[in-house]
Amino acid sequence: MDNFTEFNKSETLCEKQEIVSDETGRIACIVFLSGTVAATVYGNLMLIVKVARRKQFHRKINVFVISLAVADLGVGLLVMLPSIVHEFTRILSLEKHVTDRLLFLFDCMFTSSSVMHFTCMNVDRFVAVSKPFSYFRIMTSKVVSLLIVLCWGVPLGISLIIIASTEMKKCDNAIIVNGASALSGAFIAFYLPVFLNFLAIVNIYRNVCYQDKLLCNQIKNNNPGYSERHQNRETRVTRTLVILQSAFTLCTTPFFVLLILEHISGVRNSNTTWFAMSWLGYFNSTINPYLFYFLNKRLKTSR
Repeated sequence: MDNFTEFNKSETLCEKQEIVSDETGRIACIVFLSGTVAATVYGNLMLIVKVARRKQFHRKINVFVISLAVADLGVGLLVMLPSIVHEFTRILSLEKHVTDRLLFLFDCMFTSSSVMHFTCMNVDRFVAVSKPFSYFRIMTSKVVSLLIVLCWGVPLGISLIIIASTEMKKCDNAIIVNGASALSGAFIAFYLPVFLNFLAIVNIYRNVCYQDKLLCNQIKNNNPGYSERHQNRETRVTRTLVILQSAFTLCTTPFFVLLILEHISGVRNSNTTWFAMSWLGYFNSTINPYLFYFLNKRLKTSR
């Protein structure tokens, strides 16, 4: 996310701005942010292992959960950690042009990938609640594999297009991105899919309530236990998905709102403000695995 920030500075004089000026504050930030990285890596590795050990991949939602955890793990290792090194130690020199573009690619790609994963999860949930008896016929391994490819391929494509169409300059260890490219990328990679996901999850939740009533009436006489289990499971999975998407929106929206406001007003925000907003978005990758873990009773009981 940091790499979207300096988009309207291409025609202004670059000024050096330290995130934290005093040495004590720098050390405290490094310790705190390093702890966040450690929590991100541990949490997502734990989630991947827990879900994989259960081997319930016939429930396709688990495939998307693992893939999202891999994306969040990538944020921790390939975005958050280099961000600390770049901002506080200056080890990553901007003379390394390839390194700059690679970090920019990871930043854009993993943010977009999270949105795409939620979109695919919404597709899975919509099929599960609207066509429960045809779920396994529709959500085949080939379909799920295609969705996983889209989860990674589309963000990668968007990131490459933004990089290719963006004028990038060096300024106080920052990458300056053209305003039009940054805003169009933000709209395509964030605003539009988040809005569509919001509409989808509302529709899914309404369908869950409606479909559960129909299932209860249809199956109650033959297998009342199954009907109740199905109702509880679909409601629980949908509730978890709503909470995860709400957390993602709360963590990432401030950054993209600030991006729009800065472009409209022309008022430049400080590097510290952008750094804080970027890390608020990164923090979503930290809390995702813990939210999923504590909202899933079966996962907590598994070893």
